[in-house]
Amino acid sequence: MKRPNPASLPKNGDPQPVRRGTRPPREVSLSPAFLLLALCWAVILAFSERSAADSASIPLGSVVKEFRLPQRNSQGQLDGIITGREARAISVNRTEILDMKIDLYDQGKVSTTILSPRCDLWKLEGRLSTQSGAVIERPDLRLTSQIMDWEVGGHRGVFRQNVRVVLYHLPLAKPARQESAGNGAPALRSGGPPLLKPLESTP
Repeated sequence: MKRPNPASLPKNGDPQPVRRGTRPPREVSLSPAFLLLALCWAVILAFSERSAADSASIPLGSVVKEFRLPQRNSQGQLDGIITGREARAISVNRTEILDMKIDLYDQGKVSTTILSPRCDLWKLEGRLSTQSGAVIERPDLRLTSQIMDWEVGGHRGVFRQNVRVVLYHLPLAKPARQESAGNGAPALRSGGPPLLKPLESTP
């Protein structure tokens, strides 16, 4: 009787069948060109996802979380950012933005903030509109209205229905002299009214 080869016996003493004609596993090496191509595709996919959230060109019917649309002037400087908790492409021209916020910049700092719970971005016209209410805040005023039409590029808008404006930091005049007390009511402030050209409202 032929005894099994001791070299083929495992530790427990049971013989194992010896496979004939098998080759040792080959090591697969990836060339640098393949790795570079895979890296390029990963960068392109990541950029596409980021640009979808940073652009008004959202695929029809899709939803983008944390919507962000920067606005730049002719010199390439950031002068505004439109953000939202969620944006949905209703049509090719219309994008619905929930919890919309506009930050307008002046010399690198936020000068005006506009808030609305729901707003429509009209891409072809370059404007925002809402009937869900809007709040405009800046250091010298606070404006609220029910309806807003905002020009994205011009940074100006028209506000209608229940428009209320609160002005801050108005310059007050000095107390009127005693001899002029009988000439009418004293002035409450001096100088012209605050400059409100970027904000237009109609009753």
